[in-house]
Amino acid sequence: MGTFTEIPISTRLRRGALPFVLWAFGFTTTLLLIGMWGRTVAVDTATVEEAAQAVVDAEVVTERIETWLEAGLDTVLAAESDEVRSLAEAVASRPEFAAAVDAIIADVVSGVFAEAGDEPVVDIQDAVSPLVPVLLAEAQAQEIPVEPESIEEVLATASTIVLDTGEAASVTAVVTEARGFLTWVVFLAAAALAVTGAAAIALSEHRYAMVRTLSTRVVLSAFTYALLFRVAAWALDPDRGRSPVLGGGSVVLGSNSHIFLIAAAIAATVGAWGGTIAYRRRIRRHDAPPAPVDDDTRELAAV
Repeated sequence: MGTFTEIPISTRLRRGALPFVLWAFGFTTTLLLIGMWGRTVAVDTATVEEAAQAVVDAEVVTERIETWLEAGLDTVLAAESDEVRSLAEAVASRPEFAAAVDAIIADVVSGVFAEAGDEPVVDIQDAVSPLVPVLLAEAQAQEIPVEPESIEEVLATASTIVLDTGEAASVTAVVTEARGFLTWVVFLAAAALAVTGAAAIALSEHRYAMVRTLSTRVVLSAFTYALLFRVAAWALDPDRGRSPVLGGGSVVLGSNSHIFLIAAAIAATVGAWGGTIAYRRRIRRHDAPPAPVDDDTRELAAV
């Protein structure tokens, strides 16, 4: 009949607590990775401005500039309304017009993210001045009599836009506040990760093997988020043309994924170190000589 060996209470408590500690380690890993990525995005001014530029609806800006251009041409040209509309539409279809719209949007976005106290100015006239030769060429192609001075008069009516410094400061303040919040998230998550990781190692019977296990979890989580964010960026707006808001979200999700890869590389290095030590210890245990066994089978003989 086999002998029943009772497991000590301390061992049972340690084994029972380990799954909960591992769950807490996984949760803090998620907080740390997302917090690190979010803070990097908040610091990355180029990404934030690109996302804001994607959110600005280019179609609305194009429509307003085209309406303004048509109204100006209708004032200075001795032509029918249909001819003026046709000329404005022809100019709007040219790449020079699209470049002017992009320049205006870029200036607006840069102005919104200006430092507090600045007075950013968007000069519309500078952006549309390259359209003078385009207007002359299109008017000549449609046989509409026009003088260069008239075209310059139309473009001269384009004014500057002085952005509200209060609004600009509020956007900058939001980004700064988000950056500060995410910094605290990263700090607290890193501290919690260290505590839960140390607890898991202390509760494990094979500590260096647990180091390898924890590192593997971080590596898998980091690669998962890197892949997930890339797929999400593509699925949100594959061609960056679905909608302005989705385009801005796609820009943000598709940026700074190298943070996950850096975290995975660091965790893989720690895991390789822990795995190597665990392997060497296991080899030493297997190669250790067996304990001496008393094989004396002599029996006492009665005298």
